Formats: sequence, structure tokens, C-alpha cells
Amino acid sequence: LLLVCTMTEQNTAVELWQAMLRIRRVEEAIADHYSEQEMRCPVHLSIGQEAAAVGVCAALHQKDWVLSGHRSHAHYLAKGGDLKRMLAEIYGKATGCCGGKGGSMHLTDQAAGFIGATPIVGSTVPIAVGAALTSQMRKEDRVVVIFLGDGAMEAGVVHESLNFASLKKLPVLFACENNLYSVYSPMAVRQPENRSLSQLAGGHGMETMLTDGNDVQAVYEASLQACNSLRQGKGPVFLEMPTY
Repeated sequence: LLLVCTMTEQNTAVELWQAMLRIRRVEEAIADHYSEQEMRCPVHLSIGQEAAAVGVCAALHQKDWVLSGHRSHAHYLAKGGDLKRMLAEIYGKATGCCGGKGGSMHLTDQAAGFIGATPIVGSTVPIAVGAALTSQMRKEDRVVVIFLGDGAMEAGVVHESLNFASLKKLPVLFACENNLYSVYSPMAVRQPENRSLSQLAGGHGMETMLTDGNDVQAVYEASLQACNSLRQGKGPVFLEMPTY
């Protein structure tokens, strides 16, 4: 593959791979050390879902904002969050990104454009929509990304947010990591088999995209296309990324 790429494409491919590998190694280290009982919070790892985080964030500008939910390590690191402050937060240290009081599921690094994460499923979706509305009202050239999972698509507030974002043509990318399960419940017991999450979002009148969430290049290219549309004021985009 690299032999037929341009130099720029080679560099991008290597950078994407490095970013994914870094996240994987960090998550594996957290898993290895968690049994020492020094980490002061539960952790939700994103092993296997690195491509979605890296591919989306690689398409963003420094000034763009990202919000996430309970499984946020990869999103935080992919957007440029401070690794030492993230680990300090997990260990409950004052040097953590939330002073050691928030833990794994309350990460933030405003300098990197990672606005925040909270553990309640779907709860950061309306916050992201509000941030996009703020950006639009201020006429700022900023894209807001909200990472959510398939489970969040069953929360009422998410559909209120999708509807409002579509109504106001807000510059928000709904980056849905569909890892096929909500805790231990597979999609088959939660959603009709003849309707995808993209179709569900499309019912709110927004552009939808579907790409392989395990293919970082595909996610990156789809995210570039989505961000270009958002910067042109064409309204929100829902990007579904099946992953595992």
C-alpha cells in the first residue's frame, strides 16, 4: 500500500498507525496495572476501537471541539490530550486533568480542544449540540464532535439533540461507535433488524454516513468529507462506525 502512496499519504498512514498504537499500549498498560488497586476509579477501555477515535480526530483542526462519554481515553488522546494528566486523574492525583476528583470518565483538556466527558450515557450529546450552537452564533469556524455509542441511540435526549441540530443546521458531527453491544445486550434484542442506526439518525433530516470503524483510513476519509460539509454550513452529519 505504501509503495503507491504519495509522500503526504505515507506520512498520514504512519501517523494514523502511530496514534492507534500509542492508544492501544496505554490501554493495555492500564489493564495490566489496574489489579494493583491504586487507580481510584472504574475504567472503560477502548481496545479494538482505536481506529474510530484516531480517524475522526485526525480530520479535525486544533480549534475544533470534542466531547465524549464514559469510554473516552482514546478520544482524549487522539485529540491531543495530556497523557500524564490523564493517568494522574485515573490515579486520583491532584495533578490530574480534573484534579484527581473526576477519574477515568471525567476527562478534559481544553487546550487540546477536548471539552469533556461524563459517564451517563447520552448526557454529553446535548452539551455538544449546545457548544455547536454557541459556535454558530459567534460565527466561529469550528466543528464540534460528539462521540457516542450505539446504546446512546436509545436515549430520548439524543433524539431531541439530533432533531435540534438538524433544525438549526449546526456544525456538529455525531461520531457513533457502534460496537454492537450495550453492556451485555446485543443489537438484536434492542433494535429492529431491518433498521440501521444511520437510518434512525437520517429520520431527523441530517446527512448520514456509514464506514468501517475498524479501518482507520476509511474513518479518516469519511471524517474529512463530513468536516468539509460542516464547515460549509450544510448542517450536522451522523457518522456510523461499526467496530468491536
